[in-house]
Amino acid sequence: MSTLTLLGTGTCQIEHERRASSVLLELDNTLILFDCGHGVVQRLLEVGVQHCQVQHVILSHFHPDHVSDLVPLLHASAWSRANPRTCDLHIYGPSGVKQLVEGLMQLFGPSSFQQPSYSVLVHEIAAGPFAIGEHSFESVSLPPAGNHGIRFTWGTKRYALTGDSSFHAQERAFLKNVDLAIIDSGHIEDTEIIELAVASQAKIIVCSHLYRQINAAQLQAQAVHRGYQGTILVGRDLMSFMLT
Repeated sequence: MSTLTLLGTGTCQIEHERRASSVLLELDNTLILFDCGHGVVQRLLEVGVQHCQVQHVILSHFHPDHVSDLVPLLHASAWSRANPRTCDLHIYGPSGVKQLVEGLMQLFGPSSFQQPSYSVLVHEIAAGPFAIGEHSFESVSLPPAGNHGIRFTWGTKRYALTGDSSFHAQERAFLKNVDLAIIDSGHIEDTEIIELAVASQAKIIVCSHLYRQINAAQLQAQAVHRGYQGTILVGRDLMSFMLT
């Protein structure tokens, strides 16, 4: 079974119901985190995943609400007496990700985050295709935050995750005709979400990274009135989708 689960749909705001940005991809037996904001490591337990089972972390960019739980993830991997890590951890991100991880290692000491039984391997990825094992992804630059979204195909369907993003031509092209899109809705207005839906015709758009309340039914009605044929949803933590 392969799934996509929203672990965190929030932002830098501290809220009861939302943790910061993260999506968990379970692709066959491969577990991948896309972003790792505050509260996300605890959310893993709520979906039955131990921290040591996550083999890959993709960072869209380096804002704290997308990377801050790297610290407890790395620390638990090295020192937790319950479920210590035995497999390598791969971290992917745009230019600067090696500096980020090396800086944390220097600040806390390498033994705080890594043990001889496994390695922490850091991969800088530019815009374009990259692979995680047998799985193929595409990294796409989405201004303005030095942010990279990812797209991938699973079965017959296309999926897109934006990380942070503003409203621009790159995002409209990025979402074009995908089957499921998880989008940053915190930095764009309702009218821009509608425009993205109409322009991209993504079959399902899930609004995430939320700073405010969004009325999905209202957005849906306005988008359909302008020719949108898909569905707009408001994301919530632990919302899950089967990948088919």
